[in-house]
Amino acid sequence: MWIGDEYKYNKKVLKAIAEGYQIVYEGLPLSWQSEIVNAWSIAEFKADFDMALDSIGRGCWTGDIEEKEFKDFRHFGRLQRIVIADIYGIEDKELEGLGFVRIENMRGIAYSRMAHNLNDGNLLPI
Repeated sequence: MWIGDEYKYNKKVLKAIAEGYQIVYEGLPLSWQSEIVNAWSIAEFKADFDMALDSIGRGCWTGDIEEKEFKDFRHFGRLQRIVIADIYGIEDKELEGLGFVRIENMRGIAYSRMAHNLNDGNLLPI
């Protein structure tokens, strides 16, 4: 959301990016009334998302998901893996089977930390 001349990320926008990550360059629906189709804007949103996801755990997120499966990210932090699960469309039941607990709580924390890092400038470039 725009506040003055500065864009502030929120959990909802970051979750929308995660859910559309695999087809992000076809358009980025941020709400039922807003879709980003400008390639430069999409690239900027994706780059910000990638840096934020990298910032919340021990894994080095580069955005490379082609020819990879969810299990390939097992060495990443739990918060990172919750977001990566959204990218891959992994359901909560499957995450429970992998040992995840309090999934909704963890998901909220993950997206909140990503937004905080983006909005407060606590990120290092990838």
